[in-house]
Amino acid sequence: MSNRNFFILLFLAVVVYAFNLNIDVMEVDAAQYAAISWEMFVTHSFLKVHCLTGNYLDKPPLLFWLTTLSFSVFGAHNFSYKLPSLLFALLAVFSTYQLAKLYYNEKTARMAAVMLATTQALFMITNDVRTDTLLMGAVIFAIWQLAGFSEAGKTLNLLAGSFGVALALLAKGPIGLIATGAALLPQLILKGTWRKLLDFRLLTGALVIAIMLTPMCIGLYQQFGWHGLKFYFWTQSFGRITGASEWNNHPDTFFLLHTTAWAFLPWSLFLLIGWVSSLAELIKSRLKISTGAEIISVSGFTLVLIMLMLSKYQLPHYAFIVYPLGAIMAVKGFLQMARWPKARPWLTALQLLFLIALPLGSILLQYALKGTDAISILCIVVLYLLAMWFAIEAEGGTKTFYTVTRYVSYRFSRLYNGLVGNKHQAQITAAFALDVVYQKLFFASALMFIVFNFLLSAFYFPAILKYQPECDFGRYIKTHTRNNNFVCYFNVYDFSLMYYSRQLSTTTLWKKEDFKKLLDDKKELLVYGSTYAISMLKEDHIPYSVISERERYHVANLSLPFLNPATRSSVCEKVYLLDVKEP
Repeated sequence: MSNRNFFILLFLAVVVYAFNLNIDVMEVDAAQYAAISWEMFVTHSFLKVHCLTGNYLDKPPLLFWLTTLSFSVFGAHNFSYKLPSLLFALLAVFSTYQLAKLYYNEKTARMAAVMLATTQALFMITNDVRTDTLLMGAVIFAIWQLAGFSEAGKTLNLLAGSFGVALALLAKGPIGLIATGAALLPQLILKGTWRKLLDFRLLTGALVIAIMLTPMCIGLYQQFGWHGLKFYFWTQSFGRITGASEWNNHPDTFFLLHTTAWAFLPWSLFLLIGWVSSLAELIKSRLKISTGAEIISVSGFTLVLIMLMLSKYQLPHYAFIVYPLGAIMAVKGFLQMARWPKARPWLTALQLLFLIALPLGSILLQYALKGTDAISILCIVVLYLLAMWFAIEAEGGTKTFYTVTRYVSYRFSRLYNGLVGNKHQAQITAAFALDVVYQKLFFASALMFIVFNFLLSAFYFPAILKYQPECDFGRYIKTHTRNNNFVCYFNVYDFSLMYYSRQLSTTTLWKKEDFKKLLDDKKELLVYGSTYAISMLKEDHIPYSVISERERYHVANLSLPFLNPATRSSVCEKVYLLDVKEP
């Protein structure tokens, strides 16, 4: 892969990330983290974390600290909230490149970086921000630096790696240290270099980690006592395996595996091949590692995934921490396929079927969410055609693709004329044609998937978020509320409503008497309510005007009835923003 093509692919992926920066935050987690960050920003309570004025004990504070810093520099906006996570995603891509380059070559490093940058996981998590983006970036950075320390013994690598481990611990707890150890320790042991663990300089690394964790630990103790420290160092991570944690969503045993099947697209096929072949090579070698080789990718990916699968509470993004290591194995799988003359055509055909499905998927989303919108339809046609043309031109040019054209023409002519076969033409076989396609498959897969996610970010996610009206309601409340006259009436507020309205708390009323009393006091109320709230106002003959009437749906859990325009209203509920005045 040339420098030009490498940077073009990364640049186009970053363009999609940039579009993600301006999309409204989604319920529940991203909106909650945004509300917490806003509260930290205005209260300056950096050690004690609060959520809507209540004590918060769930996630470590790194995301909130970084977002608060971003708010301080750029103001509180969608892009400033998501910017720290985007930077850590880029750190993950860069560190994956460097780790692959440490043990392989420039080609493998570039392919691994592009694979990670163009996975569905990276596109998704730079939009729907979670702590896992910080965790992923910090862990792979730490693995890269500590692997460098193991190979070259430079103290600077140790300090940088320790800094990365500390960031991972501050991002999501002990899993950051566990994941780093699961990747590195098997290699040290199997290579017979475990004595490096006795290097006294490791104490300096431990000191760096301890110093960086100190502010968080002080805040946890001040706010929750020893319970806070126990929760962070044990319950939140290990408790989900032992049952000490109350969190339990009874996941399918293989939940994170079939999550990876879609979250690692468009490279899932190559990841599977690379993972299986890496494990097979390790077993075949009887756990012996040759000089210069690595098992960091396979051990880290496998062991961490197994540990996560043991948790009694799992969500799709939990697996993202190992995807940088998965990208390195996926490159091995892609290169492995190139050496399989019999299987390569079939595997190529499978990948081509997936790529063909992408435009079809975009067309279905267009029907479901944008209808006859001319701009998005034009983008579907033009961008996919450009991606295919660019893939043909970039890797070998049109001359190599001429072989495929000849084969396709031959098949059509044979079908049309009903010929038994022409020996001279039949020399161009399907296998040979697919071999030519395989030379362009990497670039085509990356480009087509970038286009698919660009359409998601530019058109379809904004259309979906129209059904999370709390964002728009919040903006209106922010500019029109007076004398703390905003209230929720027979309806529960969401975090996005609180974040965009810049409210740290609000009144929620479930009794008509309490509502009347507050209305008598305020004279005018800005009300977020349901259809039932409307009926109560009518019953009590309280005058109101509808500022906005919208349909609401939990957009993080898309379903076919929602995506179907004909049945969408049946799964949505009506919510209202009302101006209510004293009779």
